[in-house]
Amino acid sequence: MVKLLSSSSRKGEGQARILEAVIAAAIIFVVFSGVTFFMRSSDITIVQERGELDRLGYNILDRIVESGAIEQELETKLDLWTIGQHFKAIILQALPSTVYFKLNIFNCTENGPWITLNPISLPNANNTSEDAFAISKEVSSTTVTYTSRTGSIYNIVLVLARGGEGD
Repeated sequence: MVKLLSSSSRKGEGQARILEAVIAAAIIFVVFSGVTFFMRSSDITIVQERGELDRLGYNILDRIVESGAIEQELETKLDLWTIGQHFKAIILQALPSTVYFKLNIFNCTENGPWITLNPISLPNANNTSEDAFAISKEVSSTTVTYTSRTGSIYNIVLVLARGGEGD
């Protein structure tokens, strides 16, 4: 014998299916929200990329020092604009296009018991404005102290920032 379902039991079955669908959608939403939160909160890549920028900056400064470009450029009678252009060309050859840089060179002089850092103003020794460094997530500063054959001491600072990122 076949028993027909009453309309009230069908209603209850339909409501159960709707409730089941709502609970499943809520679970899926919570899982995706949690996964998104955990993926966005891990800033391990920034630490790794900062290390890569440090390494890149040191390699570039090492190349400049070892090639003799410091003595060749700074201890000649060229104007500072031309010297800045030369250093800019050297650095741009070694950098990826998405990395900003600023080169600062200081002449170290003895002033009694102290060492004074006198900045050498190279107007073109960068490829961006100061604002790019302020908004970038990753900024690296690499410093090298170099003594030339004539006895001049230079403190060379290369600041690198990964372009295209910011808060």
